[in-house]
Amino acid sequence: MMSDTDATSTLSRWPSRAAPPNLMAQLQSRLPVSLIATPREALATCRSDATLAEVMAGNHEGFDYFPVIDADQPEREQVIGLVELVPYLRGKKPEGVVNEHLWRLCEDNLIGADAGILTFVKAADRYPCRLVMSGTEISGLVSLSDLQQLPVRAALFALITHIEMTMADAIRRDSDGSDRWKRRLSKDRLDKVESKQKAAIAADNDVDELLLTQFCDKTTIIGKSERFTESKGKFEREMNEAQELRDNLAHANEYAATREEAAKVCDIARKIEQWIALLSQWPSAHVATKD
Repeated sequence: MMSDTDATSTLSRWPSRAAPPNLMAQLQSRLPVSLIATPREALATCRSDATLAEVMAGNHEGFDYFPVIDADQPEREQVIGLVELVPYLRGKKPEGVVNEHLWRLCEDNLIGADAGILTFVKAADRYPCRLVMSGTEISGLVSLSDLQQLPVRAALFALITHIEMTMADAIRRDSDGSDRWKRRLSKDRLDKVESKQKAAIAADNDVDELLLTQFCDKTTIIGKSERFTESKGKFEREMNEAQELRDNLAHANEYAATREEAAKVCDIARKIEQWIALLSQWPSAHVATKD
């Protein structure tokens, strides 16, 4: 273990253990949005000249959105847009013709089949339904209700693991590889870390003590750094949200059972990516300072 007197070396001498910059991109490329999309042949559709009342009468599964087929060329089954049915599922009286409420095809409601799942998740509260494009054809549909599918869980868990690894690496830089970070933990939390370290040594498995800290410990350590100039309250609040989501993912709990809960997941994912970007460069000083 390095002492405080050893902590004057430059940060560049302490090797990074964070994930390589392109690792998450590579991982997400293995989790494309096509994994969670409903294939086109399984989609419930409606014609553009149908009345909303007719569509709702046939919506026995309670779908939030229907792809709309051009009524002028029904034999081609050409999708020309989407119609949102959420208001009518919530009690609004369906009036008028589908074409009057049509969301015509545009960038906001299209996504490539090979786009990463997180690309969809981070915008799904703003664009809750997208038609999936494979080449020049619409091959399926993905919506906000798909956020609890297994591939989404895997993508989100990887993202939260990434922020925890990024926090650990930032702490090492902030402490220049020393154990000064331990001063920022309460006695109870520090005792737990040191107890784990003793057990690891007894098992002939000596490991970096920082790896034995929990998510909340890393949040505390960073928040108490003199170099951390961001809002401590905001950081702790958003990291607590990330940890709660991580726990739900780890225990196979529901975390997006309602539209409101799903929208919150989208917001959390965006915030995590913002903190990853910030902490990947934090602290910016080249020489460590005393706490």
